[in-house]
Amino acid sequence: MSSLSKIIAGILLVAGIVLAFLAWRLASHTPAPAPAAPPVAANEAPAAPPVTFYPVVVAREAIPAGTRIDAGKMLAVAQWQVKLSNSFDTTAPLDGAVTRVDVAVGDPIVPSLLAQGLAKQLKPGERALAVAVDEVIGGGNRIAPGDLVDVFFMIEKSQEVPGGQARLLQSQLRVLAYGTHSVDGPEEKSVLQQGPGQPAKTAVLAVPVEQINDLILASRAGRLQLALRPVGDDATPDVDLFAKRGTVLATRADLTPAQREALLTGPNRAFAGDSLLQLDGSTTAARAPTPRVAAPAGGGGGAGRTIEIVRGDKSERVRY
Repeated sequence: MSSLSKIIAGILLVAGIVLAFLAWRLASHTPAPAPAAPPVAANEAPAAPPVTFYPVVVAREAIPAGTRIDAGKMLAVAQWQVKLSNSFDTTAPLDGAVTRVDVAVGDPIVPSLLAQGLAKQLKPGERALAVAVDEVIGGGNRIAPGDLVDVFFMIEKSQEVPGGQARLLQSQLRVLAYGTHSVDGPEEKSVLQQGPGQPAKTAVLAVPVEQINDLILASRAGRLQLALRPVGDDATPDVDLFAKRGTVLATRADLTPAQREALLTGPNRAFAGDSLLQLDGSTTAARAPTPRVAAPAGGGGGAGRTIEIVRGDKSERVRY
């Protein structure tokens, strides 16, 4: 063998050894196979998302219309899967609210079921009454909703009133609204009404129901005057110092003591009524038609007798 052949054979032998070494290294560093995914059952469904619940205040019991709500007894918080628009999530804001309509058990409480506006500002036994005002009657239009006022009235001499007078009619009445402004806030104006404000023409007062008759009579027969009270002044007249007024309607004679006590309640006192003669203080008892027997006409017998019935400023003669 020639020397050239020996050299080529040596090179090939070395190359074979190198390739064999590289093959061994690669075989010894082969990566481990990835873990196989667990088999999926053919009928297994994907996991459902968690259910979200929303607190909604509902009626625990049936609540009749006009009921003042006791939140602790009449309401409960339920969990609904749907968020209800305009609902309440706690009972605290509803304590003392008044229902406008009947509410069934389980019904959600929403604002449309509750009394809104000035009705929420009235205390038990009060009514909202509007009276006509102008700049003078309303204290130069300086009276605002929420103020307390005294109501004076002036009345001139007439056939029913023997003399003109002025006196305090009702004391410490709350002003619920004056003009377009109320304790609930100013009235919302449209774009076309953005001009100068109009002077107030009415004031809405919170009046005890038994005093509404006085206010109506005085406003029709005379002139009212509102006097603004200072803050913190609680002085009121002591009505027990003066003679009691009678009523228009006579009471039954066979009333029990409990029924006579009930005559003093606001609604019954308002139903009994007041007259202008009572209001001006000219009498302390209701005036009923007074029969007066006239002398026999022409001195004749009973067939010619008449009786004169007087009703206020009118009289009528009737034969009997």
